[in-house]
Amino acid sequence: MKHSQVILFATDLMLGSTVGGHAASHGLACHTTADISGLKAVVSAATNFLLLVDLGTPGLDIRQLADAVPAATLQTAIAYGPHVHREKLEAARQCGFGQVMSRGQFNAQVGQLIASAAAADDGT
Repeated sequence: MKHSQVILFATDLMLGSTVGGHAASHGLACHTTADISGLKAVVSAATNFLLLVDLGTPGLDIRQLADAVPAATLQTAIAYGPHVHREKLEAARQCGFGQVMSRGQFNAQVGQLIASAAAADDGT
């Protein structure tokens, strides 16, 4: 799928800065939100985006979030969280996220994930 932007659902400012930096370096816009209504607004106005979801976001109901975005969006979305939160990781899988990984895996791969999204946008 071609991507022109990254949408990050998170409250982690450090990671938000990292994701935003990677997105900018690949010519992708980045938008961060931490509430479902904000996500709905961004998703309704966006096309061709990569959705990244921090399962550790306080108050997050993953099923409610999954219901707020199209199924096709979930198939390409990436959810991540602490490896010890197995229930949250499994809930994301059950909701249809295309990739579910630990926070450590995500931190190690975020640059590569965004680069892949940008490469798809370039048609490569």
